[in-house]
Amino acid sequence: MSASILLINPKYPHNVGATVRAASSFGADEVWFTGDRVSLTGGRKTARLPREERMRAYRDVDLRHVDPHVRWSSWAVKDNLTPVAVELTPTAEQLPDFEHPENALYVFGPEDGGLDRVTKMQCHRHVLIPTRHCLNLGAAVNVVLYDRLVKARETGEIEIKPSYEVLDEDRRLLDELGLV
Repeated sequence: MSASILLINPKYPHNVGATVRAASSFGADEVWFTGDRVSLTGGRKTARLPREERMRAYRDVDLRHVDPHVRWSSWAVKDNLTPVAVELTPTAEQLPDFEHPENALYVFGPEDGGLDRVTKMQCHRHVLIPTRHCLNLGAAVNVVLYDRLVKARETGEIEIKPSYEVLDEDRRLLDELGLV
């Protein structure tokens, strides 16, 4: 069971960074983003990915800036991914009832707008997070990936392990509590 994330023209580099962190935390393999408002290196017109995400690098996540003119749906099909638009649409499934596809590509729109019509048409499924207000992009990615993890654990697709085996960081508190 794998997951990938595609951010369409994100506006803020901290949301791309939060997405990379969420992907690493919840086991998503790849984060791709389009557009010219955020870059991996920065520039005159673009904002650079936050230092923490660049330095830590979350090496288990493949982070790519992709050309917005390349049809992302063609490589999604080639990689056997099921595109899922995370978008407020009248026919979208609500996240609590949503069954995540095995090889999902979650497609998120920009912070200052939604997904365009063509992108929505390229997605096989649509899901919405039933909140009273729109979530920050980074928060929305975390919620979707957390929901995916919880449901995979409930169905036995992912083994439930003790916390000291799950955490991939030095946690002094675990040692102090005698859990490692």
